[in-house]
Amino acid sequence: MKAIFKPTFLKVLFTPVLLVVSSYLWRMVVIARISDTFPWGFPLQFYLAWGPCPPGEICSETNILFFLVDVLFWYIVGGFLTSGIANVRI
Repeated sequence: MKAIFKPTFLKVLFTPVLLVVSSYLWRMVVIARISDTFPWGFPLQFYLAWGPCPPGEICSETNILFFLVDVLFWYIVGGFLTSGIANVRI
């Protein structure tokens, strides 16, 4: 179990890749259903913009805690993936 949390090159590489890919796929699903909402983040939405935005108003919000939880979540998923890859024998 400790091996899942120990940093390795693959885990550090998988974390941002999984975060960006999952966020982009979730963004595509939401935009297909709601045309004026533009989220980033999956499983927790850490950035949301909406429009059309009237001049002088802020039409977006960010949640740093959700971003950190997402990064931790995808780091753990990357840990399970790399441990699974390491256990596969050809």
